[in-house]
Amino acid sequence: MAETPIELAKAELRTTVRGLLRALTAGEREAESAAICDRAMAWGPLSEANCVMAYTPMAREVDVRPLIARLLERGTTVCLPRIDWENHGLSPVPIRDPDRDLGPAERGVRQPRADLAPIEADAVQLVVVPGLAFDAAGGRLGQGGGFYDRWLANRANHVRTIGAAYACQMVAQVPVAAHDRRLDAVATAEALHTTDRHG
Repeated sequence: MAETPIELAKAELRTTVRGLLRALTAGEREAESAAICDRAMAWGPLSEANCVMAYTPMAREVDVRPLIARLLERGTTVCLPRIDWENHGLSPVPIRDPDRDLGPAERGVRQPRADLAPIEADAVQLVVVPGLAFDAAGGRLGQGGGFYDRWLANRANHVRTIGAAYACQMVAQVPVAAHDRRLDAVATAEALHTTDRHG
């Protein structure tokens, strides 16, 4: 089956942004990640949420571990996703100590230990979403697996979302299909872009 124009545009953008991410030094990633975490924490819905699902960064993704630490310090329930690779699904699993509660990496991603139980997905109030490219209108391009789009599809009306983006990941417009979920906000080192998706 031939790829659609949107799929082709997504593939091209993924290639471009991956090249830009490879050019970032470790020091640049660390400095930008710290500033991004500060911007994200300043967003009211995140600072007020009682239950947040974040993510464990893959290579070259924004490192949100400082954000996770701050949320845990203030008593927020922090979940990390357990990934169902076969069915492209996510389950939110509460963690208390990322150093102890995560198992070894699988496919480049550390996940909550198998003995930790997930919670009901609807308990999650806000999701910190990783991605490859973002735009100021909340458009997001993921790695291509559709994990977050599937998980968020059934929770569009009650869960807030914020993306974490290096400057090189921000583009004028992300190509989006009907099933792609727009974010409520995108945090970069320089700005917090918010949308009116929740009115």
